Amino acid sequence: MTAFDRAARPPALTIGVPASTGEDDLPATLASLAASAAGLEEPFEAIVAVNGPEEPAPAVAGAEAFAHGAGLPLVPPGAAPPACGSCVRILRLPLRSKTAAWNAIRDAARAPVIVFADADVRVAPAALPLLVRRLARSPELAIAAGREEPLLTSADGLVARVAALPHRFDFGNVPGRLYALRSAALPEPMPASVLHEDAYLSVRLGRERFAKEPGAVVRLRPPTTWSDYLRQRVRNEVGKLQLVREFPELHHAHGFGVYPWRRFVREIAPREYPLVILALAARAYARVHALWRIRRGIDNGWRVLASTKRWPVAGGGAGS
Repeated sequence: MTAFDRAARPPALTIGVPASTGEDDLPATLASLAASAAGLEEPFEAIVAVNGPEEPAPAVAGAEAFAHGAGLPLVPPGAAPPACGSCVRILRLPLRSKTAAWNAIRDAARAPVIVFADADVRVAPAALPLLVRRLARSPELAIAAGREEPLLTSADGLVARVAALPHRFDFGNVPGRLYALRSAALPEPMPASVLHEDAYLSVRLGRERFAKEPGAVVRLRPPTTWSDYLRQRVRNEVGKLQLVREFPELHHAHGFGVYPWRRFVREIAPREYPLVILALAARAYARVHALWRIRRGIDNGWRVLASTKRWPVAGGGAGS
């Protein structure tokens, strides 16, 4: 397909990125996603849903900078997108809520498949083509998800290694940092109270409707400070407890929360036992704190984990 042909066709793929207002890593993330989408040789739209009341919003400036640098048409908030060709669209939401941003992207998307990605990741060049093609050959699936791979550097210490450990194991849920979703798979909006959209999709759609594509690698930076790591753990526990309490019939219908612990233990080397002990202690702390948070009322917003945004200057891209 020539560049002229691509410019004359409507988007075949939507790339959706919920971004809090302070995301300053957004241009690198969007460049990574666009480079991967180029492997499909189809026009795409990148929709960035910037959410939060702060003005000015660095995330808006980042999306604009990426569009100008990539030579893509930029569609500002409230403007109509072009009928054909690739473009970058910005949605602006005053509410700080990833779920609200997710719903806004799904409502605005024009393609049959939406690839959702976090605003602070890097994807392998083959990631998006692998996800889209997996859905194309597996009509029974609603979601094809990538494989999350923490990027550790020589400067990272104990906290990062503890935080990276769980990513080695398959807990049977949709990994939220990169996945391709059929636009029609979820007919209703996601409930506004949901804290973790990936966990909700896991229990809403069921295990049989999503699969992981091992070659679709998405790299992330784990927390490197105890404060960020514990806040991440508390947020995860609050999200899980919320699903159990608000959607018990969905949670229990598909057997979530039942893990092959014996297999996990066999895959852990003795030298990693101290990491496991620290991870379990952090989980226990997070569960207690999450129960306290829920009794006080769940906050639908979230604070940015600053240490997860610090990518190394060289070698930050994901390998294939």
